[in-house]
Amino acid sequence: MEKIQKFSNSAAFYSVLGFAFFIPISPALMNIFLFLTLIFILLSGGYKQHLQMAWHNPVSKAGILLFALFALGTTWSIANGNDSYKMLDKYSELWYIALLMPIFSSPDRQRKGVNIFLISMTIILIIVYCIYFGFISEIKIPISANHITTISVDGGFRTHIITNILMSFAVFVFAQRLMTSAGIKRYSYAALCLSSAYYALFISTGTTGQILTIGLLSLFLIQHFHWKSVLFIPLMLIIMLGNGYLNHQSSINYTVDKVMGNGNHSGGSADQRSEFVKNGLLIFAEKPLFGHGTGSFRTLYSELSDDKILTKSTVNPHNEYISVAIQLGVVGLIGLIGLFTIQGISSFRISDREQRFIAQGLVALIVVASLGNSIIMDSGESHFWVFFSALLFAPISKRTHV
Repeated sequence: MEKIQKFSNSAAFYSVLGFAFFIPISPALMNIFLFLTLIFILLSGGYKQHLQMAWHNPVSKAGILLFALFALGTTWSIANGNDSYKMLDKYSELWYIALLMPIFSSPDRQRKGVNIFLISMTIILIIVYCIYFGFISEIKIPISANHITTISVDGGFRTHIITNILMSFAVFVFAQRLMTSAGIKRYSYAALCLSSAYYALFISTGTTGQILTIGLLSLFLIQHFHWKSVLFIPLMLIIMLGNGYLNHQSSINYTVDKVMGNGNHSGGSADQRSEFVKNGLLIFAEKPLFGHGTGSFRTLYSELSDDKILTKSTVNPHNEYISVAIQLGVVGLIGLIGLFTIQGISSFRISDREQRFIAQGLVALIVVASLGNSIIMDSGESHFWVFFSALLFAPISKRTHV
């Protein structure tokens, strides 16, 4: 029995690495490896210790409590039972933090977890640049009779939104590794940092990823250069805008045009998101304290009058704060912001400098990305956030465990 538990503990770790590797590549394989992780965790035993570690960690505890609030929200939801429980399932990632956290029980495992993400993003980077420079054509992979996956420059293996959000974080981590490495490794990380930053800013049309790349690089400069960053950040912005000005085919020009066109109801994504937020606030105002219940957004938005919907209807507000506020009211919003705040405070308690800085970048990413995306509700983005939340904040349990 002891041998089975020891094997299962190791297998759970390698399964979670497989899970992380496929987050930017394949939802199906991502879910298969997550399922295998769960199976091996159950076979590894030590449930009491596992639960104690998760409960005594402030980050995983906050995730569990917010998920519990979503579960309670099904009892007063105006949505039908099917919609309510489907939405609850979408937010199950909140307790996955507690599930995965005990796996990252050592600095070696934490570093391997970061490495597997960087390997995955490097593979994507190589492929999209090969397509971009015309070395290979777009790759079409038949999944079924009705579905073909296309690997493209803009979307990578998935969509331009998730690919560029994850690429922005890869830029940030490559930059951190650049500062902590020496010799050939330093040159390698410099090349990866520059090529991933160029892709995120000037090739991909994922606006959220572009904003995050600028924000995370600014945070990186503040972390390492302190007051000198006051000089470096404007210089970085001048270089980026200069490139956009000289290269009219750059995706950053597309982003500027899209944002500047906001408000004219042309139907672009910026107009749509603005309308979703405006209408979402009107719905929230109807029941501000506890909200309309888990899964209620879809029903409520479909009932809006035609004069409120000038672009298109939606089942997703593309804003995590609005999504939670409509479903769980101010109480849920406090829970969500509280979770992000706990992550931010806890990041300063991580002793390893590189891990501490990366954790701070993760918090910045989730706080900003949630303004333009329902990032915890969306599958790929939420799994990415859960994986790194479990990995980076696992050491905090050791200090609070009693």
